[in-house]
Amino acid sequence: MRCALPNRTLFLGLIAAGALAVAVPANANEICQSEFQPLLQSHQQVMQQTQAAMPRGRPTNFDQARANAQRACTALGNAQTSFERLKKWVTDNGDFCRLPDTMINDVSTGLTNVIRNRRQACQGVATLDRQRRQAEAGGANPFAPQAGRRPQLDLRTPGAL
Repeated sequence: MRCALPNRTLFLGLIAAGALAVAVPANANEICQSEFQPLLQSHQQVMQQTQAAMPRGRPTNFDQARANAQRACTALGNAQTSFERLKKWVTDNGDFCRLPDTMINDVSTGLTNVIRNRRQACQGVATLDRQRRQAEAGGANPFAPQAGRRPQLDLRTPGAL
């Protein structure tokens, strides 16, 4: 008995899909490893550079505070780009590579945190510029050695952003 063309095409398609499904796990693992490992190593290197570039110590004047905020803004911009690249790959290939949902969630959370910290650091640059203009116009200097006065922005650690 001969199958009608649409059913035969469907049957042949199912056979081809079954053969592909059997072959995918072995190839998927190799493909995923060969693409993901270099991406992950690159991301880890960027994160190490970001951590090393983060300012340490309390700034003592506007110029130093602004330079610290600018350096943090730039470093976190590089980290954000790296996280976005990693998130795109993980999202696009998560099903094919059978990545756990926790990995996808961790990358998304990391990206959210870096975006928030970068926004704070970059806004810190603008805040310091505004404070400098106010101080030059005769306002209070947050870096003056007055009792109880502390700088408005502390960029010693990434968590302080």
